[in-house]
Amino acid sequence: MKTLVIYTHPNPASFNAAIKETVVNELTSNGHEVKVRDLYAMNFNPILSGEDFVQFSQNKTPADIKAEQDVIAWADQLVFIYPTWWTNMPAMLKGYIDRVLTNGFAFKYTENGAEGLLNGKKAIIFQTTGQPKDSLEAYNLISPLQISMEMGTLAFTGIETIAHPFFHGVPYVSDEDRKNMLDEVKQVLSKLETVKL
Repeated sequence: MKTLVIYTHPNPASFNAAIKETVVNELTSNGHEVKVRDLYAMNFNPILSGEDFVQFSQNKTPADIKAEQDVIAWADQLVFIYPTWWTNMPAMLKGYIDRVLTNGFAFKYTENGAEGLLNGKKAIIFQTTGQPKDSLEAYNLISPLQISMEMGTLAFTGIETIAHPFFHGVPYVSDEDRKNMLDEVKQVLSKLETVKL
């Protein structure tokens, strides 16, 4: 299988980086062809600009956007890895979505409304938080995070989310807890492989 890992964290020593390393090692060892897009390391420009819209209106695609669309088109499966900042994804990832999942590539409008163009692709989302689960649940903040990414973004483009585990309170839990979280990453990937994604 062809798997694209979209990783969004500026700190190469972060727990998100450990998740990325675990994902890449697990998938590679199980025969997946893996490509990684490390958005911060790539210095990806997340700003959807007026010039982008000018090019879109001329049926042109800026070269940096086209490169990302090509690698998404290549993939059978996408794995997103990112932290929760201010009860949302990092601005870098939001900007990537804004610029790359464009009208005509990821979706189109018809007389019946929007239609996804990335049908058949599967997604896994690994999301970390700084707050404990109980704290987020008390304010009903987990389900909006799920709905925004799974439905408002991926399902809108035709991508099916298979799993979206959250790893809570990462900066404050024990090393053993973080090891257990990485074991859960492996378990999620193992389950996905058994259904021949």
